[in-house]
Amino acid sequence: MSIQVSARIDEETKRQFDKICEAIGISPSNAISMFVKGVINHNGIPFSAVAPSAKIAEMSEESFLGCMKGKIWMADDFDEPLDDFKEYME
Repeated sequence: MSIQVSARIDEETKRQFDKICEAIGISPSNAISMFVKGVINHNGIPFSAVAPSAKIAEMSEESFLGCMKGKIWMADDFDEPLDDFKEYME
């Protein structure tokens, strides 16, 4: 059984989140589920939570997405990018 979880974020952050999720081939709901399961598996935040530099915080969307070149890619196999997260999805 699943339940709905709600969170409030600003509209621009949500739009950017949706765009990145689409680019990597997962739904926002799956991304959030993966995060939650990662927190459980790591008994904490599953990544280093470091404040962004002022330069990154001031970047335009185009500049930000430009800095992601080479870090976001489309796999030939739709499920291939998810292999790294199987332990969080079970």
